[in-house]
Amino acid sequence: MWRGWFVLMVGALLACLPPPAAAAAAAAPERAKPVGRVDHLAAELRRDPVYVTDHAPRALPEDAADRIRKAVARLGVPVYVAVTPAMLVERYSTEDLVPLIHDSLNRPGLYIVADPTSTGFSAVQYGATTLPVKDAMYAASSELPTDAGAVATIERFVEIALSGHAAERRENAGPRPKSKVRIALDARDRSEREASRKEWSMFAAGTALGGVTVLLLLMGLRRRSATRAERARAKRMETARAKNARAKKREKRR
Repeated sequence: MWRGWFVLMVGALLACLPPPAAAAAAAAPERAKPVGRVDHLAAELRRDPVYVTDHAPRALPEDAADRIRKAVARLGVPVYVAVTPAMLVERYSTEDLVPLIHDSLNRPGLYIVADPTSTGFSAVQYGATTLPVKDAMYAASSELPTDAGAVATIERFVEIALSGHAAERRENAGPRPKSKVRIALDARDRSEREASRKEWSMFAAGTALGGVTVLLLLMGLRRRSATRAERARAKRMETARAKNARAKKREKRR
C-alpha cells in the first residue's frame, strides 16, 4: 500500500515539472531581434546625415560623402542622404526606402536615397515644402546618363532645385545622354562598319582589277584571232591571185 502511494506521489511531482524544452526556453535569456536594413540606415543617419555605403567602392569616388555633404548644404534645409544599393535582401527600391527611413528616424527634412551605380534615386521632403523636389528629381535623372552615379546625380539635383527653373527643365528635357557603355558600343559598331566598308572596297577593287585583267586578256586573244584570220584571208587571196595569173599564162600559150 505504501509502495502504491509512493508511486502516485512521484507521478504527480513529475507531471508538475515543465518539459525539458520549455524549461530550457524559459531559462534562456530573450534574444534580441536582428536589426533590419531600414533600422541600420536610420541609425547611421542619426550619427551622420550623409551615409555612403562601403559595398560599392568602384562605383563611388573616395570623396563621395564630402561632395554630397557640400552639395546638400546649399539647400538650406535638413537633408538626410543614404547612398545604398537599391536592391538587397529585402528587395526594397529607393522609392520604398525613403518613407521607411523617415518613419524610423522620425525627423522632418528632405530625405534622399540614391543607388551608387546609376541615376536611380528618390527624394521626398517631409515638413514644410519649400523646394521643387519632384521636378528637380525627374530633371536630374533625365539630364544625366544612366551610369552617372549617385554623387553626380545628387549634385545635379541640388543645382536644378536651386536654379528656379526646375519645372521648365523637367518639361524640356531632351534625350538622355548616352552612357559610357553605350558610347563604347557605338564606337565599336562604327569601327566594325568602317572595317567592313574597307574590306568591301578592297574586294571591289580586286574584283575590278581582276575584271580589267580578264577583259584585256580577252581583247588580246580577240585581236590575235583577228590578226590570224586577216593573215589567212590575205594568204587565200594571194593564192587565188597566183592561180589566176597561172591560168592566164596558160591561156596565152594556147
